[in-house]
Amino acid sequence: MVNSTNSTPLPWLKAIGKIPLLISLGLLVFLLTLGPGIASNREVTLDTAILKFLHQVIPASWDQVFILIYKVTGKEVTAILILGSLIFALSKRYWAEAKCLAFATLGILLVIDQGFKPFFNRLRPGTFDANLASLVDVDGKSFPSGHAGGSLVFYFYMAFVLSAHFPQYRQLIYLAATVWVGLVGLSSMYCRVHWPSDIVAGYSIGFVWLSLTLAWLRRSDPFYGPPSSPRA
Repeated sequence: MVNSTNSTPLPWLKAIGKIPLLISLGLLVFLLTLGPGIASNREVTLDTAILKFLHQVIPASWDQVFILIYKVTGKEVTAILILGSLIFALSKRYWAEAKCLAFATLGILLVIDQGFKPFFNRLRPGTFDANLASLVDVDGKSFPSGHAGGSLVFYFYMAFVLSAHFPQYRQLIYLAATVWVGLVGLSSMYCRVHWPSDIVAGYSIGFVWLSLTLAWLRRSDPFYGPPSSPRA
């Protein structure tokens, strides 16, 4: 990587990129305008229909598979992965990657769990219908999904960094991250831990936070270049 000590950082707007910026602004407007209605403590017909549909099309024999996916992508296991990634980055003196990873993962946790969830105060599916009881023990509020948002931020941040260092595997890396993050959302819905709209909101906030994190990383280390560069 290039030492960025004597380099002029990219302007924030250029570091974020026009398309991610427009998408982020659109998602924020969506959350702030439609979020209160979606997350109000009442049963949303579409959310309920989707949760029930999943159990109609997916055999009950898959219960343990989705429970396992939900658990291995939970905070405890993810924290171990994050800690391992931080230790590796620091041991290699990848200072920019380490500080941005810490900002990304700790920040999204605080933003969702300490900010959005208390604000919207949405109850989980099982509160409304015994048939929607969760397959795993869970507490706390439901909207937005910190599970979905945190997973998107961590796995796509790692995908971004890895694909910059191993561009020959870029498509494979991003495909793996996309499939895995998708399974996180699917398992959360299948286990009835979250409403589908919780997952969409979690992904949305995660995208915004990831965009800010990657912009900071581009400003901190020119190795990653602006969004229009081949590495972006």
